[in-house]
Amino acid sequence: MSQTALKHKNRDGRRVLAFLKPHKKWVFADAFVIAVSQVFSALIPTLALGWLVDSILPGESNQLLWGLMWLLIFAAVADLILMVIDEYFCHQVAKTVTNWQKLRLFKHLQNLPFSFYQNNQSGEMMARVSDDPDTLHNFLAWEGSTFMASVQGVILYSIVLLWIHPYLMITSVVLGIIFYLTSNAVGQRTRQSSANARKEASRYLERLRESVTGIHLSRVLGVSDGEVSSVAEIRKSFIKESRQELKARMQSIVVIGSYNGLALAVVYGLSAYLIWNDQLTAGQMLTAAGLVAIAANEMQRMLRNWLSVRRTGPALDRSELLLGQEVSSAETEKGLIPKEVEGEIEFRDVAFGYPEKDDKVLKGLSFSVKSGEAVALVGPSGSGKSTVVDLLLRLYEPDSGAVFIDGKNVSTVDAGWLRSQVAIVSQDVQLRNGSLADNLRIAKPEATEDELLSALTDSGLGEFLLTLPEGLNTLVGERGSLLSGGQKQRLSLARALVKDAAVLVLDEASSALDPITEVQVNEAINKRKSKQTLIIISHRLSTVLAANRVIVIENGVMIEDGVHDELLKSDNGVYSRLFKREADIGTQAFSS
Repeated sequence: MSQTALKHKNRDGRRVLAFLKPHKKWVFADAFVIAVSQVFSALIPTLALGWLVDSILPGESNQLLWGLMWLLIFAAVADLILMVIDEYFCHQVAKTVTNWQKLRLFKHLQNLPFSFYQNNQSGEMMARVSDDPDTLHNFLAWEGSTFMASVQGVILYSIVLLWIHPYLMITSVVLGIIFYLTSNAVGQRTRQSSANARKEASRYLERLRESVTGIHLSRVLGVSDGEVSSVAEIRKSFIKESRQELKARMQSIVVIGSYNGLALAVVYGLSAYLIWNDQLTAGQMLTAAGLVAIAANEMQRMLRNWLSVRRTGPALDRSELLLGQEVSSAETEKGLIPKEVEGEIEFRDVAFGYPEKDDKVLKGLSFSVKSGEAVALVGPSGSGKSTVVDLLLRLYEPDSGAVFIDGKNVSTVDAGWLRSQVAIVSQDVQLRNGSLADNLRIAKPEATEDELLSALTDSGLGEFLLTLPEGLNTLVGERGSLLSGGQKQRLSLARALVKDAAVLVLDEASSALDPITEVQVNEAINKRKSKQTLIIISHRLSTVLAANRVIVIENGVMIEDGVHDELLKSDNGVYSRLFKREADIGTQAFSS
């Protein structure tokens, strides 16, 4: 069990109360409504039984009998009204608390370091932000009110029992304490079983997400049956843990269920003894027995609700673990916001290694890009080209050295402003389930329709747009599922062009383009030369030809810097070797 779970396992109740503290006015109002409801729903009818036996029946008073009947009818109507008010109060608090918790978790996710997302499954994060707060909501909305009513009822009925006879109250309280301690011991098993079941549920959600989003891959590979089997195995494990949770709950119910019979047996025996000694009337005995029966039922409900609190504990543990993750300073701290940006970039002796890896990706990388210059970053896979973009955007911070934009260290510049000045087109295209216009306006909501059309034309989607009856309002589907790979990448490029940022980064942006479309894209890039600082990262060296200068990176350092023609003349150069290898591969593919 984690340290956080160990720390909080015995504080589940106090943690739930902490969520209610900001809404104490609502809680106190609901507590008052419940207390009055207890008087009308249980106390008055039970006391009425004693009055009927001790006063009304012996005196044969019709007037008192009618008065008692009207009192009971009034109590029933009042209780019904109070139940409706209680239900409203309870759900209002539950929704407010849950919405606040979900937004709190989501906001925290937005401020976590980028490495957190690479080391954690999205299904797990979705469960923590959505499912775990819903567990708290279900308790507050459906069981919180009954738990409060049970606690108030036990206290109220104990006071009335004290008024009838101290022995009855003492007996009831002692029995309640014994059963609370017993059920709490069993409740710890329920808590642990609930935590295990929740863990399997998150694993199932993650696997389900992978299967649904990867349905095309599983079908073309012919492994749909394997997908079903994989999900079935996880469900099997989840059912196993759920059965353990159910078993623990059944043990708790057995303990709780035995309270009612035992409590009544003890009270009946004690009441008979008091009647025989003229310390209790028959009516008082019936009232006491009724109150004890109600109190026993309230105690059972209270203990069941307490078990629900314990089952809520693992969800609170997971939320606190997420909230305990240290946030990124780039996301939370406000930095310098320059009035103007020219787009000059410099990496000065930058060393960096990803947190989960021992080896450094960059080992003292230094280069500079002038404002309005088009520079290509070239090198073998794993040389650190894409890492350059991550550091430029402050998704990570350098281990040593510094990155500058317009002479200012990016660590001092506001990250939000910095990213607004950089448009990026990556190989992994991220599209939202909406229209073409919706996706184009993500980075620039105020973009005009003419700007959108111009960007689509420059990215090679002009002719495609003419074939669409709904034009810019055409839906792209979830994650762009209604578009081809090349169309998605060109749409991503168009989105970057719409942003019209000072710096444009093309990170393998032509990997899914055909040669003709690539020429169109290169023409669009050439139009933006000198208007934007352009960084091109590509394995396809044909795209590199659009750059003014080529920087070759290998093993995390810059080893070559120059124009295409000059670098190509160096027989022993890395760039020359890479270019010739690509040419040879193309020749072999064509000849075959």
